[in-house]
Amino acid sequence: MYFLGVDGGGTKTTFTLINKNGEIVYSTTKGTCHFNQIGFENLEVLLREGLSEIVYGANIKKEEIKHSFLGLAGYGKVEEAKPKIENAAKKVFDELSYTVDSDIRVAIAGALSGRDGINIISGTGSIGLSINCDKINRCGGWGASIGDEGSAFWIGKKAIQAFSKECDGRFKKGALYDMFMTELKLEDENKIITFLNDEIKNDRGEIAKLAYICSVAALKGDENAINIFKEAGEELAEIAKVLLKNFNKDEEVLLSYTGGVFKSGELVLEPIRSELKEYNVRLIPPVLPPHLGACLLAYIESGSGYTETVIKRMSQYDK
Repeated sequence: MYFLGVDGGGTKTTFTLINKNGEIVYSTTKGTCHFNQIGFENLEVLLREGLSEIVYGANIKKEEIKHSFLGLAGYGKVEEAKPKIENAAKKVFDELSYTVDSDIRVAIAGALSGRDGINIISGTGSIGLSINCDKINRCGGWGASIGDEGSAFWIGKKAIQAFSKECDGRFKKGALYDMFMTELKLEDENKIITFLNDEIKNDRGEIAKLAYICSVAALKGDENAINIFKEAGEELAEIAKVLLKNFNKDEEVLLSYTGGVFKSGELVLEPIRSELKEYNVRLIPPVLPPHLGACLLAYIESGSGYTETVIKRMSQYDK
């Protein structure tokens, strides 16, 4: 008896198979599953390839998978896209028991190990999700053209703006300036325009990668980079404040976090903690990564229940 979890994000899609004991049997990672980037036909291809790789790699029959939980980027955000995503999944999983939901659903399930609370996701984009007695609410997630405040893309854009201001003297030059020149191999300051327009063509994912440069500059003491992460943390805290309205003020609420931005550690966590110090919140690191959150939901949705033993085993195995 096996359970398949799929964590499909804007950057990568991870397929992970666990057995009834919570042990990881096989896992494979492919590219983005977001329909805006690959289309619905290629989404079907990706899901089919991922399932095939799982079955082949684990040396099982697909009928041995008791339930699959697919957390797919973009599901639920654009209403007209939902049936098209569901149709792509149906063509691949029609003979199997499965559930389709969003990638943020598997993220919160993993981060809080199935418990009630709030999860702030900040990767290429940003969004918050709360779950309380099976009632789900979300905040943010409006996309790069509207919001995604505190996301890697947002930080990358802010870093570009700070670099341009350092170039012309509006900001004092520091480690951020030096790193942009070195890491992007800019022959002169104006080449940043060529880099953005011609080399990476203002690609959202490529701009998001610049958040790493900003984090390193911040750790080197660059005030402009530090302020960008401070503002990012404050923006993410505002998402949490809205979601906290879905809980009783007297109860302590678990708040966890998922996504690449949080690899910056205290640069973003400290301002979040500071903004929420007056709230009844306990900030905790994620218990499980999103792909294992998907496995946990597959396990639960199959009717196998919820056991701390399975969660503990998954947690230890992933480390």
